[in-house]
Amino acid sequence: MPEERKQIVHCARGTKHLYDKIRETLSHRYLKTELYQIFCLAAAIGFREKKFESFTRSHPGGLFRVESMEKDTNAIRFIQAMAISYSKNLNILREEVKTYNIAECFANGGIKILYSMICGNVGGADFVKEVEKRLIEIARSKN
Repeated sequence: MPEERKQIVHCARGTKHLYDKIRETLSHRYLKTELYQIFCLAAAIGFREKKFESFTRSHPGGLFRVESMEKDTNAIRFIQAMAISYSKNLNILREEVKTYNIAECFANGGIKILYSMICGNVGGADFVKEVEKRLIEIARSKN
């Protein structure tokens, strides 16, 4: 039986506007951003914060088509690494749909945090500084 392929990445109903607003805010600062990049950032934050939030109702039409990120091997490898870490099973990579579903749940858990970092109190102009600060804190906590 052929492997089932993921066609569309979904977001929870009521969160698509957060992705769009983040994209708009970053675009105003001359940072061309694709939805899959915002999705990966949200998933990374959800993973880091251990916010795995599944959802049953997704936004009609989905968030983006998987094919839009196929040339970005780093994004794909990131999603795969997250799925392996979460499932503790390398065989998860044989099930593309489950791999992306894991990323969708982490992105669902992280999108509101990302939104507040970019569009909320921190503001888009300080976003890079805030991310840098958080990365330094994470690196120091690992040592």
